[in-house]
Amino acid sequence: MSSVDPRYCIAAAALEDRHLVVTWGDGHESRYHSMWLRHQCTCDFCGTPVNAVRGIRLHHIPEDIAPVLDSRTADAVTLVWSDDGHRSVYDARWLRDHCYSDSERARRKHRPVLWDRRIGNDCLRADRIACETSPEARLALLETVRDYGFCFIENAPEKREDASRLIELFGPQRISHYGTYELSKKGKVDNVGDITEALDPHMDETYRMSTIGITVFQVLRPSSNGGHSTLVDGFEAVRRLREAWPEDFDLLTRLPVTGQRRDAAYNSGGQSKIYSATMPSIRVDFDGDVCGLRLNERQISPLDVPEALVEPAYRALRRLYDIVYDPELRLTFELKAGEGLVFDNQRVLHGRTAFEPEEPARSVLTSSVDIEEFHSTLRQVTEAVRGRMPPMRLAQGMVA
Repeated sequence: MSSVDPRYCIAAAALEDRHLVVTWGDGHESRYHSMWLRHQCTCDFCGTPVNAVRGIRLHHIPEDIAPVLDSRTADAVTLVWSDDGHRSVYDARWLRDHCYSDSERARRKHRPVLWDRRIGNDCLRADRIACETSPEARLALLETVRDYGFCFIENAPEKREDASRLIELFGPQRISHYGTYELSKKGKVDNVGDITEALDPHMDETYRMSTIGITVFQVLRPSSNGGHSTLVDGFEAVRRLREAWPEDFDLLTRLPVTGQRRDAAYNSGGQSKIYSATMPSIRVDFDGDVCGLRLNERQISPLDVPEALVEPAYRALRRLYDIVYDPELRLTFELKAGEGLVFDNQRVLHGRTAFEPEEPARSVLTSSVDIEEFHSTLRQVTEAVRGRMPPMRLAQGMVA
């Protein structure tokens, strides 16, 4: 390992009160508890959590375990454990990348870029063909969706049979009862995406316990008289709610809201379904930061909460949706044939303006990729392009 980068160069190491204290070339100091170090030894016997082939168990480790500093170089520290003489070697880069000081934890955590309508329609674009042939272009696309929650796609497939070429840039397609669904004129409508009226910003399938992650739209045939797409950054919306009414924000991180859906067999490939899922509208992570949203006013079932919470619940929900529907947050744009849109359905709300029925009818394909599959693809492409996968703490959506 190169020690040119002072961040990864061990300048000094010492043992203090059953902690390994490492001073780095950039002046940062890391403290590692003995239990943490012993549990994370990755020698051939102890193994690695990466593949879960491990010989070490917590009950093997005495609570008062302490190490002896065997050796230290710029690139590694070697410890010998007091209970059984086991020898553990810790790579400098691994130690720094897993330092759990407040500053290093904050550095590893990804911070989304918030936006409103001022972001404009000419930004955040990627070419599907370039992303298929260039790992660097593909990584830029993935990072755009990670950072902003969406990206416009040029040269999207114009035929249904080619749809997977765009989807697989982000990960394997999520298989649900919808499959790759075509939003278009139908003889009998039981999906709001097939109607011609305007659709307020919303998130899809909030009736599922495992909500859709990354949504992929591909325009086969646009409307000639409306049907423009709209997007809202839900993270920015709840930031405004938190700033103006923190008590309502807090309530919506805890308030159980049920979404439900009955799907007739003709709408879902011959499989009738009845779904119901209950969870908060806003999910925060262990640091109190927003990591996922579940917002679709049309799918809110009767609230099942104590009587004293009914009025506060509706006050909080009203205030949140008033912000979500604010035109100041809404980005509106026209997608043409051969264009697409990719967005994080657990961050970004989408909608559509009204349009008039016509022949041939408007046709848009919609499919999805799970959040964890998108994150996996991002990590793999990052590693391929940059030679290593830097530690990233990504927003885990509604499951965090």
